[in-house]
Amino acid sequence: MIRDLIGEAHSLKRLQLRYAVLYLALLLFSGAMGVIGLHLWSSASAERDRLSFMSAEALEMRGSLYRQIKEVFDHAFLNDVEAANEFADYARDIDRHFNLVYVRAAGERELAVVRALHAAYSGVRAYGDSLLSVPSSVAMSEGRRLDVQLERGAFHEFELSLGEFERVLLFERKRVDDQLSLLRQVVPALLTLPLLLATVIFVVFRRYLRVAVADPLVAIMDATRNISCGRLNHRVPETGAAELVRLAHAINSMAGDLAASREALLRAEKQATLGALVPVVAHNIRNPLASIRATAQVIDDDTLPGDVREGLAGIISTTDRLDRWTYSLLSYLHPLQPQRAPVNVAMLFDTVVDVARDRLDAAGIRLRRIGWDDACVVPLDLHLMEQALLALLNNAIEASPPDGTITLRHAHAGDGVLLSIRDCGSGMMNSPAPRGLSPLATTKVQGSGLGIPFAAKVCDVHGGRLEFIHHDRGTEAVVILPLE
Repeated sequence: MIRDLIGEAHSLKRLQLRYAVLYLALLLFSGAMGVIGLHLWSSASAERDRLSFMSAEALEMRGSLYRQIKEVFDHAFLNDVEAANEFADYARDIDRHFNLVYVRAAGERELAVVRALHAAYSGVRAYGDSLLSVPSSVAMSEGRRLDVQLERGAFHEFELSLGEFERVLLFERKRVDDQLSLLRQVVPALLTLPLLLATVIFVVFRRYLRVAVADPLVAIMDATRNISCGRLNHRVPETGAAELVRLAHAINSMAGDLAASREALLRAEKQATLGALVPVVAHNIRNPLASIRATAQVIDDDTLPGDVREGLAGIISTTDRLDRWTYSLLSYLHPLQPQRAPVNVAMLFDTVVDVARDRLDAAGIRLRRIGWDDACVVPLDLHLMEQALLALLNNAIEASPPDGTITLRHAHAGDGVLLSIRDCGSGMMNSPAPRGLSPLATTKVQGSGLGIPFAAKVCDVHGGRLEFIHHDRGTEAVVILPLE
C-alpha cells in the first residue's frame, strides 16, 4: 500500500520533492480553510451586528415617537409653549435614526419595510404637526379624538409597520444564527482535517523511509561487514530508493569483481609457482627419458623374442609421448611474443595440411575446402598460428572416423576473419574452457591435453578468440582473428 501511494524505487530527490509539495499543499489548505472560516464568521458576525443595530435604531425611533406624542398631549392639555420645539427636536432625532437605518438596510425586502415604516411615521408626524399648529384650546377639543387616532390611525399603522420591520429583522437574525451555528460545527472539522492529513503524511512517509531507506542501509552495512571479512559471495538486496538500489548494485558488482580478482590472483600465483617448477621438472624428466629411449633402441634387435621387442617398442612409444607432453607443457608456459607479418590464410591452411598429410592419408580422411577463392590476408605470427591450427587439425583427425571428411573454411566476418576446422566425429560433451595450467581431458593415446589450451593462447596473443560449435555430427573449432 505504501508503494502504491508513493511509488517503488523512487529517488530520494523525488521523495523530498513530493514531501515538500505535500507539506506546501497542506499549509495552503490549512490557510485557505482558516481564511474561509474567518471570512464566513466575520461576515456572519457583521450581519448580526447590523441587524442588532437596525433593531436598536427602531426601538430608539419608537421611544422618540412616544415622546413626540407626549409633547402633543402637553400642548393640548397643559398648554406647554415648548411642546412644538421639543416635538421638532424629536422629529429630527427620528429622521437621523431613519437615515442610519436606510444606510444599513440590505436587500429589497428590508428597504420595503423601512419605507413602509417611514410612511407610517410620516402620517403620525403630520397628525402631530396639525395639532401643534393650532391653539391649545382647539387642540384640546381634538385631543378627545387623539386616543382613537392612536389606536386606529397613523400611530396604529406605525406600530404595524414597526412589527413587520421587527419580524423581518428577526427572520434575518435567525438566518444568521443558523449560519453561525453551522460554522461552529463545520469549522472545527475543517481545522481537524489538516491535522489528520498531517498525521497520515507523517505515518506514510515514516513507513516509506523505513522500507526505502533505513532497511536498505542496514542491509548495505551488513554486506560491507561480510565483504570486509572475505565473504565475497554475500549479496545486498537491491531494494529501496533508486540511489540505494544503485549503491547496492555497485556493491554487488564490486564483490563479484573482487571474487573474480581473487580467483585470478590465486590462478596467477599458482601459474607462477608451477611455471617456475615445471621447467626444472621437465629438464629432470627429459634427460632420463632420452637415456631410456636410447637404451631401448640399442637393445632392440631382430633376434630378440617378439614379446621383448614389443615391450621395447612400448618403452620407446611411452618415452616419446612423455617427451611430447613435456615439450607441449613448456611451450604452453613460455610467454608468446608474436612476430606479425601479412599471411594468406589459404596458404597457411595448405601448409598445416601438408604437415599432417601422413596422418590424413593413414586414416583415409578427405578434406573439403570452403572459401579458398577468397584471398584473406591477416597480420599474424606464421609459426605460432601453424602450431595452433595443427593442434586443432590433429584433434579433428583423432575425432573423425576412418574415411571421414574434415571441412576447412575461412571467410571474412565483420572486421575480422574466421578460420574453421570441422570434423565428422561424435562431438564433445562440453565446450572446453582452456584456463590455467591444467591440461584438458583427452582420450587420445598419445595426447597431452595441451593442444586446445595452446591454440587458445595463440589466439589470445593475436587479439582473437577460439570457440567451439557443436553440430549433430561433429564439432567445429572456430578461430576468429582481427584484421588489424
